[in-house]
Amino acid sequence: MKKSYLMLAATATILASCAQTDKINADLKDTTEPKVIGFSSYSENATKGDVSVASNLEFYHNTFAVYGTKQSKNDPTDIQYLFGGAATAAGVQNGVTCSYLDPLKPSVLGDWRYDDPRFWDKQADFDFIAYAPAASLIRYYYSAANALPGAVGNEFKTTATYTLEGTNIQSTPTTEEKVKGFTVEANGDLDLMVAGHVGQLNGASYRDYVNLQFRHILSKFNVKVLKGEGLNGVIVTVKEVTITGLKDCGDYESSGYNPGIASGWTPSVDDANYALSYADATGKRLNSGSYSATTPKVFTPGAPYYFIESLIIPQGIADDQVEVTVKYSIKNNEDAAEQNFTNKFDLYDLENLRVLNEGYNYTLTCTVQTEMIKFDATASAWDNVNASKDIIAQGE
Repeated sequence: MKKSYLMLAATATILASCAQTDKINADLKDTTEPKVIGFSSYSENATKGDVSVASNLEFYHNTFAVYGTKQSKNDPTDIQYLFGGAATAAGVQNGVTCSYLDPLKPSVLGDWRYDDPRFWDKQADFDFIAYAPAASLIRYYYSAANALPGAVGNEFKTTATYTLEGTNIQSTPTTEEKVKGFTVEANGDLDLMVAGHVGQLNGASYRDYVNLQFRHILSKFNVKVLKGEGLNGVIVTVKEVTITGLKDCGDYESSGYNPGIASGWTPSVDDANYALSYADATGKRLNSGSYSATTPKVFTPGAPYYFIESLIIPQGIADDQVEVTVKYSIKNNEDAAEQNFTNKFDLYDLENLRVLNEGYNYTLTCTVQTEMIKFDATASAWDNVNASKDIIAQGE
């Protein structure tokens, strides 16, 4: 009986060997055209849950830098760095630039083009990671030789301290948040973004494209102003909105990032006079509010104007550190005398704005009333945070 079992086992081994040989022969005869590795990309919405905000990366930037490796399934020590510098030792490496392609001019590489196409391998695993835009101070750091993208210990870092200029894309106030425009076109600020790790465990089951999801690593601060319920028919003109005391620069290490809890930034001060501001001697008139005829106790305000929309370094706010100033005028009609008002308050007084988190979009709404200015603050991932404060206007 024992001998029979041995003979059966030997027969099974021979059959398995034949099947495997047939498969290998089939693979070697495979004439399928090699598939090019292509990329598609999208970003977390600037306002979470707001589908009106474009979520494709090209809405913000037309380049990104990618890192990618191919690891043999037959020999795990065989690692090729297909995209970006090889991790021969711990250190920072440059990625490969991908540029957005006009969708009306399709490419085998997908929406994003890079030089010298790379191909999927059916007997290898792939790993990818990226940052945007390609021309920025962000680079990927490998913690050891032969480290794979996304491995523990690797991280994104700034190669030098990044300093903000205080670009305000609402320098001409509008009723809508613009969201994009931080592209350093003229000594301005750059919206820095990073993408998480994407792994493809088997090149034989390749995706059409590697889908990279980017997130903002700076935060954004907006200030908008509207008229209150007691100012129907009254002319309100905003002359200045200024925020002073924010830290304007910092160094980044993504290992310090914990969503909604901790930032990867270490903020610092380069220019003590740094400010976010809107200033215009002639000012911007606010729209009128109106009462609802059916529910007279419910006030329907006119559309608010955005006066500041700027990037900021994520940071904590200390008491008496950051001051917000709003200057405006009120007059009953075109022929009436103009009354000027200046209101200042400490941002720390808005409890939910004492920590400005990485990747959040903060909006401070100021409502001009006949006896007071009311403040309301929100933020969005770029996630929402709410805060409110009433401040008595002097001179009323």
